[in-house]
Amino acid sequence: MIKIEELRNKFGLWYIAFITFLGIYLRLWWINNIPTKPIYDFETYQEIATNIFNHLGHSFRGEPIAFQGMGYPMVLGFVYRLVGNNDLYTAKMFNVVLSILTLILIFFILIKLTHRRFIVYTAYTFAALLPNFIAYNNVISTEVFITFILTAALFLQLYTFDPRIRYPLLGALIGVAALTKPFFMAYPVVIAVAVWLKGKDIKKTAILFATVFLCMALTVAPWTYRNYQKFGRFIPVSYNSGYVFYVNNNANNTTGAWMPLSEIYASPELRAKMDSILNHGARSEKLAHELEVIFKPEAKEWIQENPWEFTKLGLLRLNATFFSGAWDIEAWTANEFKEKQDWWTEIEYLRSANAFRAVTDFVINLLSAFGFMYVLLNVKNILWGLFKKDETLNDLITIPTLNIAFFIAIYFVFEGQARYNFPVLFFLILATVVILDRMKTSLYDKSSR
Repeated sequence: MIKIEELRNKFGLWYIAFITFLGIYLRLWWINNIPTKPIYDFETYQEIATNIFNHLGHSFRGEPIAFQGMGYPMVLGFVYRLVGNNDLYTAKMFNVVLSILTLILIFFILIKLTHRRFIVYTAYTFAALLPNFIAYNNVISTEVFITFILTAALFLQLYTFDPRIRYPLLGALIGVAALTKPFFMAYPVVIAVAVWLKGKDIKKTAILFATVFLCMALTVAPWTYRNYQKFGRFIPVSYNSGYVFYVNNNANNTTGAWMPLSEIYASPELRAKMDSILNHGARSEKLAHELEVIFKPEAKEWIQENPWEFTKLGLLRLNATFFSGAWDIEAWTANEFKEKQDWWTEIEYLRSANAFRAVTDFVINLLSAFGFMYVLLNVKNILWGLFKKDETLNDLITIPTLNIAFFIAIYFVFEGQARYNFPVLFFLILATVVILDRMKTSLYDKSSR
């Protein structure tokens, strides 16, 4: 067990405490001083959570819904019940609590991964003070919630205690992650690969994978059964995968991003089915679960027939997610600030906003560049290690590499935008700091010769 005195001696506990309190202060300052309003998906999350608060079930506009993962709005709805109100400020404070818990978990993850002070200090400072991690506490959305769940799962991967408790708990956490972001149903594979690369113990890897996958499935199963009851077919978590798949991969898409249904390519037959399902625009796309059934085959067929065009769209999605800067901070976390602030004139505001954007863009693009570099530097070792019996890799290589690669693969295929980089940011930070540490060590070694 790690003692406080050891932490103080090795990593400067007082510095960590100072950075932590500064990070908490900035999170609270942001939600109290930067006005924003929920729009688009964020407004939907708030409506669903409010319906749960009012004992109306997981519904939207009076109908059952499973368009997105239910994890975040369901938990938020019960938080509203616990507190006794559905005020937006309650949701923001819930984000702050999760963000603080995430910071604590990140610290313990870092000291488990490495004893190098530069990596621990620098990575933790980035995590505490990164503008995205501060600003998104202001948003009624999944970003802070899913990052907390993912960080908790990573903590359970690294800290070894009784596997009879740890493995099922890890599976349940991944189940909650899958109920929030359905692509996490594939995440047990990432965990199993990391365990295999670290110890090459096939029995341990098999037991962990089977337990985690089973407990994840058991966690998701009640919601899957609910969906069968409501919609009459097998829907593990949500029914928007086919919708997103085709909207982002069709002959009319030139950006790799979301586009209105009125603009997607559709044959006359497909357009007629869409119009019938949507009642010629009278029915919300978010309630039209039947769209998935007709869209998914269309997307698969188009990709099979146009692999190069699909590749182009995938690259555009990765660029939009990782290399389009931090425009999302203003769009989602401060979209009312310009109209309501009385600190600056319009020119002063625009100058300050553009300067802030320049800094945040640089930071995000730099982290992404180093993150991608880290994956490229380690992909050969990962692939070699999968099949070489005596070739093991430590967690500092496998954890960032596998997780960054996992999200790259998901966003390449489905959808990308700037806010989707949020749960990857810690891994990008970790990769960046490890590379900088190696560069620093290399320069020191050369100068000492």
